[in-house]
Amino acid sequence: METARERLPFKTKIAYGIGEMGELVFLGMFNGFIVIFYNQAIGLSNTLIGTAIMLAMIGDAVSDPLVGMISDRWRSRWGRRHPFLFAAPIPLAISLFFIFNPPESLTGGELGELNQMGLFAWLAFWTISGRLFVTLYTIPHHALDGELTKDHNERSQLFSMNAIIGYVSGALFALTVWGFFFAGESTLADGSVVPKHLDASAYPPVILTACGIILVMIFLSSLGTLGRVPYLSSPPENLARMSFLGFYRDLIGVFKNPNYAFLLIGFFLLMISIGLDQTLNVFVATYYWELKPEQIQFFGVVVIPAVIIGASASPSLMKKFDRKPVLIGGLLGVVVFTQLPIDLRLLGLMPVNGSELLLPLLLVNMFLGTTCAAAGAVAMMSMLGDITDENELLIGRRQEGLIYSARAFFAKASNSVGHFVGGIMLDLFVVFPLDAVPGEVETDVIWRLGLFGGPIMCIAGLIALPFYARYRLTRARHIEILGELEAKAIAGRGLRQEPTGRNGVDAISDQPVQTI
Repeated sequence: METARERLPFKTKIAYGIGEMGELVFLGMFNGFIVIFYNQAIGLSNTLIGTAIMLAMIGDAVSDPLVGMISDRWRSRWGRRHPFLFAAPIPLAISLFFIFNPPESLTGGELGELNQMGLFAWLAFWTISGRLFVTLYTIPHHALDGELTKDHNERSQLFSMNAIIGYVSGALFALTVWGFFFAGESTLADGSVVPKHLDASAYPPVILTACGIILVMIFLSSLGTLGRVPYLSSPPENLARMSFLGFYRDLIGVFKNPNYAFLLIGFFLLMISIGLDQTLNVFVATYYWELKPEQIQFFGVVVIPAVIIGASASPSLMKKFDRKPVLIGGLLGVVVFTQLPIDLRLLGLMPVNGSELLLPLLLVNMFLGTTCAAAGAVAMMSMLGDITDENELLIGRRQEGLIYSARAFFAKASNSVGHFVGGIMLDLFVVFPLDAVPGEVETDVIWRLGLFGGPIMCIAGLIALPFYARYRLTRARHIEILGELEAKAIAGRGLRQEPTGRNGVDAISDQPVQTI
């Protein structure tokens, strides 16, 4: 039977949620524009762009779990997570700025010559740096998910609010980028007229705005959750010193939990499809559907209600059906709706480009897919919080940082694979030309773009679903786990006659306790 727990203050939920804005703005610029900026606006090979991102993944393989484990063990007056939250935003913003501001000596500006390998090295260095500082923030931030509350339903509500605030703000940012910064057309030096997002000179105001949002929102979130530090758990006093052997032992150890292993394998496969979609999406919108920036901005408009509906409905759906059905149903919807319009176009069943029906149909499809994605994302994060509790029962200590770091690495690794494969596809299979003008690309190139951007892109996502189906941690079992953890904590306090948490706080109930 669960004991009464203090409700998490609403202002803390809001403060935690706005932290997602900083991460999503960075990822929105990186995943949404990096390929088309470097390929079409600058002239770098798609294969080299994908390779630079893959090199960053190699760094992620070490940095992600390392940051997670270090934050799990960190001791300070600001707790385990907040020192990292305050350290990350400034170098993260700097990295984003330099990713989208390569020097003219490399880009061929002022009548110079484009330096492919120098530009590749620049992109690789700042991509690796940016991903490192994303790790420094997102893993401790997401680790707070499992610490701020342990109540099954309240945890779902926290993740729901986090998703709503993060994704809605990301959608508003995308709406602003397409509707304001990239609205209209640009005339390039060679006299060709192109949409503004194909013009490198249109990017600096966007990047400066993104950097400002990252700095403000991450600092506000960190300050807003700082007051909960006394209520959070701390590392055990007798924890062995960290070593490379212990690092990999702990890393392998978390995968001994079959629920966690199946969840991450499915997640890895799904993110390959999402990485491909993010690589090809701007190309598809610009060249396949021939949409103008002022039309693309409406996708941000429909994302907002879709995220609110999907994320808000997810806790109620999980309360009625449990977490796994919501996750599988949501992700199945994502896979179907992501490819549906392209499949219909390949079959000759979609309106022609320029038709008044085309944009409304694409927007309806985006609304349905995003609703499913939001519901599934809340379920996924809630599952990871539950697994953290299960893992504590199995090994005797909490490892939120390590558990969420593996999830973060799998997301970035598979996303990197998607960018890498997408870059190769664009260069070798689609054979997409440099300096392409919408409406003037050869028909067979457009057909191959649709083939890879639709049915082929979704194969890995479909393969992921059977792995998600192997997840076995139900709500009833999670309640039992919380009861067993609380019983162990009470027994431990009885033996030691002292609180189990830090600063006089119970690590299980999240409530201050009285020492005798």
